[in-house]
Amino acid sequence: MKYVFTEDNLEAKNAQDAVIELEYKDLITIFDEVDFKDTTEVKPRSFSSMQLRAKNAVKALMRNANNNLLMISGSSNVDTIDLTLELLKDIANIEPTVAYAPNKFECFGDEQNEGVFTRSGIVVMPSTHLLDHPKWLGMIDACLAQNKDLKLILCGDAQDCAALNLIWPSLDNILRADIVLEFPVKGALNTLASLVSYYAKRFDLKPFDKAAVRLLCSWCCRQSGDRRWLGLPEIRLRQLVLEACDFSKGEIVKEYDVLKALGAQDFRVNYLAESELRNHRDNQILLLTQGEVVGQINGLSVIETTGTSYEYGEPVRITATLRAGGDGDVVDIERKAELAGQIHAKAMMIINGFLSDEFGSEQPLPVSASLVFEQSYSEIDGDSASLTGLCAVISSLADLPIRQDLAVTGAVDQFGDVQPVGGVNEKIEGFFKICRLHGLTGTQGVIIPASCVNQLVLRPSVLKAIKENRFHIYAVGHVTGAAKVLLKTQWGEPDDNTSISGKICDRLDAIGAVKNIKPWWHLW
Repeated sequence: MKYVFTEDNLEAKNAQDAVIELEYKDLITIFDEVDFKDTTEVKPRSFSSMQLRAKNAVKALMRNANNNLLMISGSSNVDTIDLTLELLKDIANIEPTVAYAPNKFECFGDEQNEGVFTRSGIVVMPSTHLLDHPKWLGMIDACLAQNKDLKLILCGDAQDCAALNLIWPSLDNILRADIVLEFPVKGALNTLASLVSYYAKRFDLKPFDKAAVRLLCSWCCRQSGDRRWLGLPEIRLRQLVLEACDFSKGEIVKEYDVLKALGAQDFRVNYLAESELRNHRDNQILLLTQGEVVGQINGLSVIETTGTSYEYGEPVRITATLRAGGDGDVVDIERKAELAGQIHAKAMMIINGFLSDEFGSEQPLPVSASLVFEQSYSEIDGDSASLTGLCAVISSLADLPIRQDLAVTGAVDQFGDVQPVGGVNEKIEGFFKICRLHGLTGTQGVIIPASCVNQLVLRPSVLKAIKENRFHIYAVGHVTGAAKVLLKTQWGEPDDNTSISGKICDRLDAIGAVKNIKPWWHLW
């Protein structure tokens, strides 16, 4: 990484408004090297064997006669029942009774027939089923109290388990275990290679070479949202491994096969993203990626597609205008139109707080601003555009044009410090697609919070453009740093009329002087 847009590079590390341009080497996730040619040389290790917390809980359930109820909670990306069955088989070589959706008779039986809760043994059941039958909870308590040889394991999503806990007081004092989906990136190649080797053994798949495992590791880091952690959404990872094997034409699955599998998964659910891209190509959405405009800036947002886990970045044009008078506040048009959520409204108030503290601490600001997300017709929420909106207002106040070849994301506080936001990878890739559509000029890029650097796990196409110096990523820690990059002017001091701060103060003084001129009839 290198420091740019600083007056003194020797003191850049200590400068509050330092701007860092990330280089290609800063964006590559470093994995510990493991000497293997393909996954056949790695000892298979299942996902269940990595769950030390769940394994400990199952052992405690088996050895203690007073423990007869265990809840294993995970996420929708984990088959908790399958994991529990593997743990029971590995620990005690037990085949439990799996009650996916039993009726009342199957659960409790009658005078002649036993049910799953009236006989001895281990019963595995999804927690969602009990949420649908809350009247059974008291009867299950009675069965567990009478039958000491009965042990019940509830499995399911963490939210479902939490909902069940609210209506079933007995769950307050039971064994619990969480499914862990994140592991340190140290030893990631070996961890994932051993898991892939297990899948190959279980489903009779082809082995993966080291490059393919490395790409899987990068994908997993992206799932965790932090390149320092390996995210393992077990079901999605298994599907990706199976599909990569289907694309492979040789005896070993290579990196290109994994890329084709990832592309195929995106293709099946990216219709909305492609539609938005088509609108940009047809100029139905007005968004500039070149030139300079006063009070207009490119923001970055993330769109979640309904019914899928697919997310994509969508740039949005944000404009700010000024008017003399008013209360010196920033009018959020989205909020006025009731198209903004509470978090977004709070972010706009924070913008007003920073401007009042910076330029209106001694007297009220003589101007008011209007801020709007152009061509936005649905509800907006979140604070990730507060840095973007603040820079647009600063541009209008200073009457300095904003670079349209840059897009901005980040939240701010009332002191101008830039705070982290989510979905950084999708936001960067979304703006990159638009820039590539309009034509890469070599100056285009994005501004992100410095605290989001560890979240970056970008697609190969974006990394290639950064490596070739055709796309840029700037990391900032303060709004003054972002303003310097966007306006190509130093923030400076209020008494320096060549700086951003000086230009804003001069304009506010001029507007205030005009505002305070008395009408001619008051001069008589």
